[in-house]
Amino acid sequence: MVSAICNRMKSGVFLFYGVTDIRSRNIIRDFTRTFHMPYLSPSTAPLEIKPQQNFEIHMKPDYSLAIIDMIEYFGWPRMHYLYDSDDGLNRLQMVLAALRNTREGDYSSQITVIARRLYNVENAHDELRQMDRMVMDDEKVFVFDLSSERAYRSILKQIPEVGMNKEGYHYLVATLDFINLDMQRYLHGGVNITGFQLLNFENPALRKFIRTWNMLDPYTYPGAGKTKLTYEAALAVDVIDVITRSLRNMVAENPKIFQSTFRRKEVYNYNRTQGIPCNTKPPVPWMHGNTIMDEIKELDFEGLTGRIRFDENGFRKDYELNVFTVGLDTGPFKIGTWDPVNHYKGLYDQNDEDEDNFFNVSQTNRPKIISTILSSPFLMLKEAKDGQPLVGNNRFEGYTVDLTKEVADIVRFDYEFQLVKDDEYGRYINNTWTGMIGEVYRREADMAIGPITITYEREAFVDFSKPFMNVGISIMIKKPEIQKPGVFSFMEPLSPKIWICILCAYIGVSVGLFLVSRFSPYEWEKGSGDEVMENQFNILNALWFSVGALMLQGSDACPRSFSGRIIGTVWWFFVLIIISSYTANLAAFLTIERMHTPIESADDLAKQTEIKYGTIKSGTTMKFFEESKVQTYRQMWNFMSAENPSVFVKDVKEGVDRVKSSKGKYAFLLESSANEFYNNREPCDTMKVGPNLNSKGLGIATTPDSPIKAQMNLAVLELTEDGTLHKLKTKWWKDKGQCAGNPGDASSKRELSLSNVAGIFYILIAGLVFAVILASFEFICEKSKMYEKVSYMTATETVTTLVMTPTSEKENGGPEGMPHSYNTTENQQATFSYKPQPAIGFEHFMREMDHTEL
Repeated sequence: MVSAICNRMKSGVFLFYGVTDIRSRNIIRDFTRTFHMPYLSPSTAPLEIKPQQNFEIHMKPDYSLAIIDMIEYFGWPRMHYLYDSDDGLNRLQMVLAALRNTREGDYSSQITVIARRLYNVENAHDELRQMDRMVMDDEKVFVFDLSSERAYRSILKQIPEVGMNKEGYHYLVATLDFINLDMQRYLHGGVNITGFQLLNFENPALRKFIRTWNMLDPYTYPGAGKTKLTYEAALAVDVIDVITRSLRNMVAENPKIFQSTFRRKEVYNYNRTQGIPCNTKPPVPWMHGNTIMDEIKELDFEGLTGRIRFDENGFRKDYELNVFTVGLDTGPFKIGTWDPVNHYKGLYDQNDEDEDNFFNVSQTNRPKIISTILSSPFLMLKEAKDGQPLVGNNRFEGYTVDLTKEVADIVRFDYEFQLVKDDEYGRYINNTWTGMIGEVYRREADMAIGPITITYEREAFVDFSKPFMNVGISIMIKKPEIQKPGVFSFMEPLSPKIWICILCAYIGVSVGLFLVSRFSPYEWEKGSGDEVMENQFNILNALWFSVGALMLQGSDACPRSFSGRIIGTVWWFFVLIIISSYTANLAAFLTIERMHTPIESADDLAKQTEIKYGTIKSGTTMKFFEESKVQTYRQMWNFMSAENPSVFVKDVKEGVDRVKSSKGKYAFLLESSANEFYNNREPCDTMKVGPNLNSKGLGIATTPDSPIKAQMNLAVLELTEDGTLHKLKTKWWKDKGQCAGNPGDASSKRELSLSNVAGIFYILIAGLVFAVILASFEFICEKSKMYEKVSYMTATETVTTLVMTPTSEKENGGPEGMPHSYNTTENQQATFSYKPQPAIGFEHFMREMDHTEL
């Protein structure tokens, strides 16, 4: 060991860190004092201190006085003291000396201590049986002062094996890690076990470290993710913290203090000597040893093992040990605290005369105090019936009441509701907690049940059960008035851009079909004359064909060319998809009543300033925006915090009332559970918009050392799996709702009204009127053209009736073609018809009567 220390000092070190025992203690003490080399150790401090300058720092607090105080507190007249190391023997001597010098009068003369060293802790069955038979008292007391946690686990395993885990036995376990011991075998026998706990899990520094440690990658940091932290590991972390803080303070006070110490990555001492060699005569001490020790002794901070302060001899001071116990069906739970100044202080002591108060009154019979808050529908005041005042838990109703009853039936405990005094959920202000979290943290309540959000900051001070409900921050606004459907609401299934595109497609297809028909020879055919070629797809017929297909109707004209049929086919396919999509959307648009909300999400809120928005002035919702790194939420927080008058409200009820009275100019940011509840309450004029901004759970807050916190977790999981929690939420959110339909919905189905389809009737009437007007216009135009046509035909038509002389008259010598006399008899006249060539532009108005008779 001497060689190892010298080799390390020669290579250059600032200080040593390591464990010590009774064999190495003197060697380490001599080296540290000779070379002024600081030595930090997580081991127990030596019992005797020599009057010389000490360079040892002992991180592990001395608990010898704690053992003495607990023996005096319980007033045991006889006990067995079992130890397994020299340190245990030294503590036994100190205990005996203290008991002889106690100020409790003649108490010391009455106590009997039977001590025994256990040389084989792994197999101590025989020693336990022998000591058990030595004492026939009603209460047998054993003090175990062992050297390691492994030894404690081994002895606690053997005690039930020899039948010493029943009523009448009381064990004082001198460990500093009591709650990490397995006590399951001792919960039902009636035995009492008392021990010490160095780590206080209410310590914010400790809880923060555990959270961080559990989130690390176990492959990179071996051991990360373990839920249990031993006090030895915590002491090691505190040692590193002590070293870094002291060196940092030295550099802060004198930035050049180590300027001559480091050269070429080596450590140098006085006179430019590399390292601190052991063989120099006289020995040269470490140049920074005294300064490092002074800085360490001036430290005062909160470490994982509590307050870190040292006296002149390097011993811990101002530390505190928690005292825990295990009883019948209870524990481990805290019963008091111990410190070197105030000694033992019991949490359940009524007065100094009743020292056994806790053990006389079982904690299981004491009703659990449950801190809660009025917040609908979680907790509401029940209306008294028949004028009879309500008292106790009967004053309340709501989700919290039903949930607490279900959990209490499973875990089996009595309870009493206590309204939180400051009407707050819990904020960390000026190094203290307010609201329900504060009452649990200060042990004014055993637990808190209500809409309490599980957060990292809160769980550093209290424990939470598994979430019994998942919620998120949501937006509540005043429900806007339902807009009446427009005259042309039937056009809403398609956007204006689509309607314009359909119109363009219709015109494009018609023009394309017209051009293709003109160019394709297959669209031309012979007319009534042999030399006339006709084409049925003029521009009007092309438009008529396209509109007929668009309206799912037919047309008497169909393309005959292959190119024309391609255009017709793709147009029919286009119409098929458009009409199907339109029909599908039309049913929804005409049968769903919609409201147009001014905002749809948090982004909409952040982009405008007309609508104010705020949160409850205490709670996780406000904390979420205050600490958020998201740009949108940061912008919202800056807006809310700068508004005057304030946009923050005291509670949910005030926020909901502000939304209702703001006429749409205020939005309330609250948890989705409360949002859904109030949206389903009369007058049903609020609504939730947009998705939740985050996701979080509501849990039951308990003290870190609560004996039933594990059972609470199992109870919540059981209620989740069997559907009880779902039934409770349905009961208080939906079954007791006062609004029709689903709360928070922005639409509801309804039947069609005339206003929905009025536009169709308007188009029909307009079409009929336009057709009548157009027909009248055509008639007038046709009439005027008829007059022009008759005057022209009169000039070109001749109707002549020629009376031809029969052949017999010709033979009689009458002139040819000229009658001797005008005979009007029908059988003596011949009629010849002459049809002139059609006049230009009038071919469509020719009639069969237009002819010339001869």
